[in-house]
Amino acid sequence: MKSAFIIFISKHWDALLASVTAVVFLYFFTRHSGIGISPDSVVYESTATNIRHHFSFTDFNSLPLVDFPLGYPSFLAFTMLLTGLPVLFIAPFINYLLFSGSILLTSVIIIGHQKKSSLYKMCVLAALACSPSLLEVYSMLWSETLFIFLILLFIVAFRNYQVSHSSPRLLLAALIAALAFVTRYAGIGLFFTGCTLLFFDGDLSIRKKINHLLLFGCVGSSFAVINLVRNLLVSGNMTGVREKAIHSVRENLHQIGTVLSDWLPFMKSHETIATVLFVIILLLAIGKLCYRILQQQYFYSYETITTCFFVMYALFIITIASISRFEDLSSRLLSPIYIPLLLVGSSWIVPVLQQSIRYKRNILLIALILFYAGFHYNQYQLNAEAWEGIKDAGIPGYAEDSWTQSPAIDFIKKNKSHFVQPVYADANDAVYFLTGVHALPLPHKEIPKEISVFFQQPAFHLIWLTDGENADLVGLDFIKQYKKQVSVQQLDGGRIYYFSDSASHK
Repeated sequence: MKSAFIIFISKHWDALLASVTAVVFLYFFTRHSGIGISPDSVVYESTATNIRHHFSFTDFNSLPLVDFPLGYPSFLAFTMLLTGLPVLFIAPFINYLLFSGSILLTSVIIIGHQKKSSLYKMCVLAALACSPSLLEVYSMLWSETLFIFLILLFIVAFRNYQVSHSSPRLLLAALIAALAFVTRYAGIGLFFTGCTLLFFDGDLSIRKKINHLLLFGCVGSSFAVINLVRNLLVSGNMTGVREKAIHSVRENLHQIGTVLSDWLPFMKSHETIATVLFVIILLLAIGKLCYRILQQQYFYSYETITTCFFVMYALFIITIASISRFEDLSSRLLSPIYIPLLLVGSSWIVPVLQQSIRYKRNILLIALILFYAGFHYNQYQLNAEAWEGIKDAGIPGYAEDSWTQSPAIDFIKKNKSHFVQPVYADANDAVYFLTGVHALPLPHKEIPKEISVFFQQPAFHLIWLTDGENADLVGLDFIKQYKKQVSVQQLDGGRIYYFSDSASHK
């Protein structure tokens, strides 16, 4: 009788090989400068450190964290507690494990497909191992690293629930959904997925369906609700500053098309075609989901769960980006549907090939081989382009050489004692991360309350980093209208101002 270990290896050897490949990629990407750091990363790292050492859910300025849910920094704090090591040291290893786990869970999902093919599984896993989108995410200190893993874990857990319809298995799936929801607010897509699948489950009696919906609904939303209530109590705001959207649904769809034109071969500079293709895939996915709901014999499957999540997340991200101001819908924000999109967009291949007559199958197979070769060539080009910058300067962000070796940053480090509070900065997170100086953020242009509080300061230092300018925040010209510039220190990479009250201020 084969041991469980041997059985596991025989089923997932290709996933293990893909995981090793992915880890090698990540090792070389992070070797020069360590894990990539963005503004969000600074908040996550500082909050995790404060949780670990002071059990305080505050950021680097000792302000309550409300812009982001607390799940990811709490996860980082937990890893610090287990290892006794700082976040920046263990982050690459955490991402190695999370990326490997995501690849392995994808292998489990594909093995569970109704129509199976070892070759198909191997091709998908090979694509994931060198995906520029996933490599970008797992090279950074971002919450998407944990979020993607939890999405795939939920799909596996919910499929296990469908097999028996037992309450303990549903509770496990609900807990995973709750963790995803408190890791990223977009985790509401998983919550909607679970509720939709339960509502349309034909094998559940009315009474059991109501009980299971209540169980999943209460548990699946519990952590997020607690987080939002806490945010309201400590800041009077549930999710931080959320300005009105500046992009329409059409513009957001075009942004998704722009990302898709990078992900897919033969689509470079064809954003409109990629946008149309995404809309077609989304409509087909909705149609497929409706068909499986109506034809219950096909309902209980990994394909149904994956398709449902893809639809829910896509609709949510398009809707919320059209209501609330977002950064552009980038590869990072769309990375949670990278694997579901790949599975939804390719799951038809195996059954069609199996059912086609020989000459049609051969023609389709040749076309698929050419497309797959183009897919990998496109990924190679993107990775090679990224590597050209990473190998010499590090991952783009605050850990990159252009930031860490900036003369302006070096000056601030050497003259910390000169920066008497209050200190403001156009990139206050960069100032803290690179120098340890606690600087406040400049006010948003469209929030009068923030501007009023800012101008109540009789005098302040302003650190203005050239690469840190943010179009959403007030600029120098605006500040100079109301405050008198007393002095300015010109530096390579930035300037340091000292402002005081001006008679023109009203």
